Amino acid sequence: MVIAAASAHLPEWTEYRSKSGLDPLGMQNTSVNLYQSLIPGIGNVTLRMRYYGLYAWLSATYAKRVGDTNPVTWQRYIRRTEALYALIAYVRGNEGGITGIQWARERLLNGIPKVVDFAADAEPKSDTFYFKLPWGAYGLAYASQLSEVGIFTDVVTHDIAVPSETVGDTLAKAFADELDDLAQPFINAIERGRVSQADLERFGRLSPSGIRKQAAERTCYENILFARAGISDVNALSRKASLSLVLKIASMLGRSPTPDDVRWILYAGKDGKGQIFDPGPALAAQVDRWQGYQANDLCHVALETLLRYMLDTLAEYPRGIAPAALIGLCAQRITDEAKAGGKSWSAFAASVKANPNSFAPDGDSEWTLVRDVLPSGRETNFCSTEIASKAVTLLAILNKRFLAGLESLKRELHQLGNMNAFHSLLTESQFLQQCADLPFHQAVARLLEERVLRRHLWVALKKLRHQGDYTFLIETDDGLIRLRKKDGPTLTNPRLGPTIQFLRDIHLIDDTGLTPRGQKVLEAP
Repeated sequence: MVIAAASAHLPEWTEYRSKSGLDPLGMQNTSVNLYQSLIPGIGNVTLRMRYYGLYAWLSATYAKRVGDTNPVTWQRYIRRTEALYALIAYVRGNEGGITGIQWARERLLNGIPKVVDFAADAEPKSDTFYFKLPWGAYGLAYASQLSEVGIFTDVVTHDIAVPSETVGDTLAKAFADELDDLAQPFINAIERGRVSQADLERFGRLSPSGIRKQAAERTCYENILFARAGISDVNALSRKASLSLVLKIASMLGRSPTPDDVRWILYAGKDGKGQIFDPGPALAAQVDRWQGYQANDLCHVALETLLRYMLDTLAEYPRGIAPAALIGLCAQRITDEAKAGGKSWSAFAASVKANPNSFAPDGDSEWTLVRDVLPSGRETNFCSTEIASKAVTLLAILNKRFLAGLESLKRELHQLGNMNAFHSLLTESQFLQQCADLPFHQAVARLLEERVLRRHLWVALKKLRHQGDYTFLIETDDGLIRLRKKDGPTLTNPRLGPTIQFLRDIHLIDDTGLTPRGQKVLEAP
């Protein structure tokens, strides 16, 4: 076995950017691409719906009052608005998902002064910044999603996005109507970089939780999210379908669902108690897409667990060990733990009795296996042989459960681009099929060598060559490998937290589940 070519060992004097091994097997990227197509227009860091209206109004107001196409001027407006919004949210109280809220808490810790001067804190290079990144939450999270849902459109003559005629102008006007008599003091506070105590308290109704149930602003958000604002392309329809599924789950549970509720109910087709989830024929295809995403996510978690097992085993040999010896040792330990001696891979897979309910809290369900292999589900980060064996069991269950349905995943991956560029449930199932007749020990050894160890080295080398990032978790020296650092496993985050919060912000979901308005949205064509 030759690995050295794929594991560049840098001399001590070489400079490099050392980073943690994010996506150490190059498989999380497939999951990310899948969930981006499932909920386009909402990001993992777009945490509150009302920011969309705030930015639409700010852009329209800036164009009318200032019209300066210098990005620095627009940047100052954005940063002052975000800092002011953080102050408003803190004074209002009980507001989450607000950029700069910790800064606002510290600024007002001893009470609200008669005038709060925040101009200096809003400057990008200020020592007292409300948020470090130069373009604030707008640049980090919201700008791309505002364009994705059609609120913003690009113009030819400058680089500052402006509200679109179809969606953005309507939302900007609706937000302005909610400002009403506060419009002038609000813009004054932004332009001056300071706000009076009285105005700060009056601005409370503009906070993220202040969207009124009967307001045109709320209707605008609903129309945007559910593809009724004039844009009904494939992305808008996919977002509508996913949000409709969340509403159906809220109705089924009789409470506001968690992100885990959504991903596991869609995957299993039932809740943890076995209650059947019926999406209806119109949403069945979207459920299939969510199942493919979740299965892919579980697949890379299983493989990352095996990587962590190899790393924890490697830690037993501080002076290093030959790669073949490490692979043989790990494969033998897993074989002994699984009591699979003498079995082929296919015989082992056939012997695994998976719980029919993938979301069940007992037996060999995917939910229990993932709970056990993730570090958050156990007392220690150390990956034992028992945990590694559960990861192999998870792979066997996934392969059996989705073997017949891989054509739908193929279609999904083809839509993302070159299918060969992605490691996924599809590629791993094809690999396990090739190992079907091998003895279990040999199949696991191949799995550890080809799908875990070699793949990590290939991914890390690619990052080093193209990005200059040193993410190797192991290093080689004179034919031996040594541990450099440990990593994983982890699930990806498919935007469900912000999605649920958006639906709560616009009064479609509450603590009791689906609201009357949410029910009407589900019943609409």
